[in-house]
Amino acid sequence: MRVLLDEMLSAAIAEQLRARERDVEAVAERGDLRGLNDPDLFACAQTAGRAVVTYNRDDFLELDRRFRSRARHHHGIVILNPKRFPQGMASSGSIVASLDRLIAIGSPYGSFVHWLQ
Repeated sequence: MRVLLDEMLSAAIAEQLRARERDVEAVAERGDLRGLNDPDLFACAQTAGRAVVTYNRDDFLELDRRFRSRARHHHGIVILNPKRFPQGMASSGSIVASLDRLIAIGSPYGSFVHWLQ
């Protein structure tokens, strides 16, 4: 599974996952993606064949709904719960570990929405 970390996630998380040989990019590393609105970012992720990892539950669930209503497929959405994974460097280790497990397993199904554990 190829992954794109949304803008609110640190590039350090992507670096740590790449050190584990995972195919991960972070918006924070890509000047061309920074500041994009969610629909445009999601479109870029689809073009690149990447699942999006985000805290932005509501907007990305709406994008999923739109795709499904048009019988379109996407490469996945991974949602982080801010109570389980508070934003900031303190939770980066647990995010890395959980994403590593998910990426190792692969996409659970087409157009998946997954709440990271």
